[in-house]
Amino acid sequence: MNIRVEKGDEKTIVYLSGSIDIPGAEMLKQSLNQILNENITEVTIDFDEVTFIGSSGIGKLLLFYKNFSAKGCKVKIINLNKELKALFKAIKLDKLFNL
Repeated sequence: MNIRVEKGDEKTIVYLSGSIDIPGAEMLKQSLNQILNENITEVTIDFDEVTFIGSSGIGKLLLFYKNFSAKGCKVKIINLNKELKALFKAIKLDKLFNL
């Protein structure tokens, strides 16, 4: 898995690619934790090149959402492929994240 972060003044875009398996989920957690400590009010996570996300990756996203939204900030997920969008809807993540 690869992660590329583009930081703006108050908005950040996180570009993900590859498979978010257990090691990928740890990489994701580290990148998202860095964002938590900055003065960012909105994060967009781009799943355009993600082929798979496991339960550990979903857990890291949920933890980030909880901590980031507790600060009054917004998290948006974009460019989910058909299978991932169906997964997110099945587990009701479309209710949390602005898909």
